[in-house]
Amino acid sequence: MSLPLIETFRGMITSPGETIQRSRSGTLGDSIIYFLLVVIIYSVLSAAIALLIGPQIPMPLSPGGDIAAAISFIIAIVIFGTISLLIAGAIIHICARIVGGNGDYTATVRAFSLSETPMAAIGWIPVIGFLAPIWGFILMIMGVRDYHGISTFRAVIAVLLPVIVIVILAVLGLMFFIVNPASVTVAEIPSVTF
Repeated sequence: MSLPLIETFRGMITSPGETIQRSRSGTLGDSIIYFLLVVIIYSVLSAAIALLIGPQIPMPLSPGGDIAAAISFIIAIVIFGTISLLIAGAIIHICARIVGGNGDYTATVRAFSLSETPMAAIGWIPVIGFLAPIWGFILMIMGVRDYHGISTFRAVIAVLLPVIVIVILAVLGLMFFIVNPASVTVAEIPSVTF
């Protein structure tokens, strides 16, 4: 981001519209670093809450195993987090272009990266954590709208389009497995008379 990481984080909480505009000149590398920072903050705070509340699935490990598991977890976050950020950014970028957006790929990844801020801010809190994805969705729409120069309605469509496509494909797949077209004959289709 063009802003320091802490200032960007604070800005996304207190004045997201202004921070999105001021982060316009951020590079792809800046976006990846910010995203990983947010994911690591979320993971550490979630792990701390799990230790306080108690793990849902007890995992007996030795102290050395705990350290190895923590190191492996952080490495996995960095690798898979970066891959997921780049893939999700590409999918949303394609959708933004479909609805008339003119921003570049880096801008889309930046919008996605900034929209993850609520996960680190409140996503780890047991009672109110469910609000983080809603807040993140709104921030994603703001980022896509501003970085691609499209209306809010088009930004909503761009962000929801991947979900809509997945739901349609899932329904079609489910229908394919429920009804085998080869086994249905014309005689089995009920006729409708008026």
